[in-house]
Amino acid sequence: MINNCQIKIKLNTHMNFEAGIRFIFFLVLFGVTNYLMMLKRYEKDIKKRKVLQYKRISKLYPKGSFIFKN
Repeated sequence: MINNCQIKIKLNTHMNFEAGIRFIFFLVLFGVTNYLMMLKRYEKDIKKRKVLQYKRISKLYPKGSFIFKN
């Protein structure tokens, strides 16, 4: 029979804290990278839409007339 059996676990809190900080840093870095990529894609899509809109509008007018871009 085992009486008063206690298991003591010594946690290395310094390593856990360091791993947590690294994980948070990784999440922030990943989030910023993802945000910048999506922002670049969004700006590219806006430019494409604007060009497509000008092309569609220019078809409504006779050839040789100018459409001013702002």
